[in-house]
Amino acid sequence: MSKITRRTLFQTAGGLSAAPLFAADPCRDDQREPLRIATFSCDVTPPLGSPIEESTPPVATSLDTPLFAKGVVLCKGAARYVLCALDYCELHTTTHDLFRRKVADALGVNELQVEIHCIHQHDAPLCDIEGEILLSLAPSPVHIIDIDFMEVASDRVAAAAREALSRLRPCTHIGCGKAKVEKFASNRRVRVADGSVQTRYAACHEPELIAAPEGIIDPWLRTITFFDGERPLARLHYYASHPQSYYGKGHVNSDTPGLARERLSQEEGIPQIYFTGCGGNVGAGKYNDGSPKNRPVLAERLYQGMKGAIQATTKSPSSVFSWKTLAVPFAQRESPGFSEAHFREVVGNPEARRQDRTFSATVLSWYHRLRVRPTVDISCFQIGPARILHLPGEPFVEYQLFAQSVRPDDFIAVAGYGDAGPGYICTESAYSEGAYEPTQSLVSTDTEPKLKDAIRRLLI
Repeated sequence: MSKITRRTLFQTAGGLSAAPLFAADPCRDDQREPLRIATFSCDVTPPLGSPIEESTPPVATSLDTPLFAKGVVLCKGAARYVLCALDYCELHTTTHDLFRRKVADALGVNELQVEIHCIHQHDAPLCDIEGEILLSLAPSPVHIIDIDFMEVASDRVAAAAREALSRLRPCTHIGCGKAKVEKFASNRRVRVADGSVQTRYAACHEPELIAAPEGIIDPWLRTITFFDGERPLARLHYYASHPQSYYGKGHVNSDTPGLARERLSQEEGIPQIYFTGCGGNVGAGKYNDGSPKNRPVLAERLYQGMKGAIQATTKSPSSVFSWKTLAVPFAQRESPGFSEAHFREVVGNPEARRQDRTFSATVLSWYHRLRVRPTVDISCFQIGPARILHLPGEPFVEYQLFAQSVRPDDFIAVAGYGDAGPGYICTESAYSEGAYEPTQSLVSTDTEPKLKDAIRRLLI
């Protein structure tokens, strides 16, 4: 059966009104089997000269630190699941599908059992295969990615995940812990004296914005640890903030999460995997002026949050296990300036700014995807007392806080930055408030209630 046919079987015309697309059945025999896990890691650093996000020049000119794909394979009887985080800025539509499909094929599972997320570092690739093809057909083309290397990188991730099956270990317990990260995150949307909302970017120099309060954030870094008896096998870390410190000069690096993650991995001798939560409207701007000296400072604060979460960890048996997926219907943005004709004109205009042309190509890629498949999968994975919610795009932190409010007594971790096609997933009020994020949001302004309803249904 083809993948398209198989996916269609899981969907209904009602979209969100349907039952979960996919659910691990707790009554199946394999649910009574012990949980086993293995980790994997592979280098996905692009070659020098490859396009990278928001850089001047717009290509990789040097390598500060390698970029990795790191993940975990979970097996319950014959069922297999994958959680993977990439040191990339974003994977859009067809590129996200490529990575997900290859990993699924390598493990012989349905694509709904594979979660691929980016950490969203900005000195890293922003990947959209269809967008690159559109640009290549335009006059005086500019480039988003090296398509050939995307094939190489996705093959590496799939091979690493497949090889992990040979190293499965029993997982008897799950550990959950959280700690506050001090002086890192601050909300990017700041209401200033004249009543308008201004953007406090991850690197900020405006005194009024720096002096403003942190605003709405989730200050907690959450860590999930897999144990075999008393021995920790791997840790997954979740924190909701744009991760970048200084960026945009062509120096490829994994930024603050990479520094903190690799330091802890070397100290403990076990794999550390980091996921960025709902950080769409959160960054380090209150505490970061974008200077190189701030990168190790911010990485230290993230590292201390990881250490604190580990120290606060409590263990529980891993016997409880479920995986649920919903297909959430999305609609393209209909606001003025978001027409398909407008973006086609920009893509084909050799006089337009490079960044406007590449953004327009990703918009067209997303609009085409919505015509072919107007839903995006979101999922919730429960193991022991921990629930992990997986979301697309750049969701606002309000979605993470909402998820935690649905089950306030439970341990809820959230990974954003799955399929990046939707762009920013704002709150409904943000569209009328203005500032940066709504200008990069590619979904309809009534998305908030639909996504919150889906989150609620996955968690109840």
